[in-house]
Amino acid sequence: MAIPRKPKSPVAATPSKTSKTVTAAPKAPKSRAAKAAGAIIAAEIPAAIPSSLDDLVHVTAEKVVLEARDVQDNIRCATEETMVQTRAAYDRLKHAAEEVSDTLETSYVKVTRGFGELNQKAMEGLKAQAEANFEHFKALAAAKSIPEAISLQTDHARKQFEALSAQMKELTALAQKVVTEATEPLKTSFDKSLAA
Repeated sequence: MAIPRKPKSPVAATPSKTSKTVTAAPKAPKSRAAKAAGAIIAAEIPAAIPSSLDDLVHVTAEKVVLEARDVQDNIRCATEETMVQTRAAYDRLKHAAEEVSDTLETSYVKVTRGFGELNQKAMEGLKAQAEANFEHFKALAAAKSIPEAISLQTDHARKQFEALSAQMKELTALAQKVVTEATEPLKTSFDKSLAA
């Protein structure tokens, strides 16, 4: 069953004086050339965008790869330079350690030799003193009077004092020589390291 329509009222069909009718401006007819250009532009834009994006991506990728290679080269060069410097520092340290070892060995040999000489001189002095004491006791035993024994004792004490003084001077000079000879390589090595 169909619903009957209401008839249009004559008032609704007539425009009122207060309402204005808005009419669209007539469109200008497009020329054939404008239509063709629009079609070409519309066809080229989608094709041009992907190719320019593709070119941009390729150029950007190439730049990134080149920069990565530069960074790699810089890191490689820095690593190689660090290795060379480390090797040079190790060689210098090794050389310095060898020099110190040689210097200490030389000093040790000189000290050992010097103390050997000191001991030998001291033993010679003790032997000479023992022999002098033995001779003195023999002379005292052969003395016939007390004044002669006192004279022998005084003479022996004077000779012993002189011998002991000479021996001390000789031992002191030898000890200074040993110390000087033992420290000379150390001093030379120290001066050399300060100059370098």
